[in-house]
Amino acid sequence: MSKDAGLAHLDAYLAQVQRHVRGLPHAEAREVVAELRAHVLDKVEGGVSPAAVEAAIAELGSPREIARANITERIVARAEADRSPLPVLGGVVRLARLSVYGAFAFLVSFAGYGLAAAFLATALMKPFAWDRTGLWFKMTGPNNYDMSWMLGATDSPRSGHELLGGWIIPIGLAAALVLGWLTWRFDLFSLRLMGRRARRPR
Repeated sequence: MSKDAGLAHLDAYLAQVQRHVRGLPHAEAREVVAELRAHVLDKVEGGVSPAAVEAAIAELGSPREIARANITERIVARAEADRSPLPVLGGVVRLARLSVYGAFAFLVSFAGYGLAAAFLATALMKPFAWDRTGLWFKMTGPNNYDMSWMLGATDSPRSGHELLGGWIIPIGLAAALVLGWLTWRFDLFSLRLMGRRARRPR
């Protein structure tokens, strides 16, 4: 009877974990639950009482915590296996909702790739809209105290001063490449950091 009660307690815990790992493919979610079940049963070594099961699952953490750790580890593993920018960025996007640092990493990635894309688009557009595309600087306000910057194309080129001229093409291409590379490296670092935190003993 005690064994049945212990197994029921374990099944209730694993059912909660199952709900929290819905972000994983179904086969992976089932694998997580099966591994946790085997881990707990090994821990209690045949004495499947409610107290023994409770002690074993207390070491694992709450269902939400253990699900988050497993999701993080698997997303990081996939990104490490395919280190190209798109899968790495996809991993950061998926982890953005799981932690404050994940959200921060997503915002940095969005800004980095967004600025890289802006430099690239400006460099490619410059030959076709020479007088309307570039890095623009403008002084505004009653005493010209307010400064504003704009990268890209404008409908009113005379309202600002274009700083780089044709140099925006090589500079824009180089800036896009460097920013894209730095953002990709930051994403890899962030994924590894979140993976290490997920594997940290509780």
